[in-house]
Amino acid sequence: MKFISNLGVFICPHIFENTRPILLVIHDEGDWQCLCGQYDHDGKGHLVGIGHLIQRDASLDELFDLQDGWEAERASENDAWIRRFVNINQGTNPDTVQ
Repeated sequence: MKFISNLGVFICPHIFENTRPILLVIHDEGDWQCLCGQYDHDGKGHLVGIGHLIQRDASLDELFDLQDGWEAERASENDAWIRRFVNINQGTNPDTVQ
């Protein structure tokens, strides 16, 4: 594992309950989020160690070098991660791929 296994990651309820795959990873201001990519959350996020998530989805370990201020997204758990810079003031810039 390339990540430190106890690195804290914020996750949505769907990821916590393992009812949806992780399709969006955000690294912003030192914080990490692993999300399902949908917007129908009840607002109850959770904090877990990334090692637990990598046990479920080994492809997350590929993102250990995702730079701060970037996100990675994929259409399904079988697709490759697409990395891009996120400018909070202007939204995602799809032309800037890491």
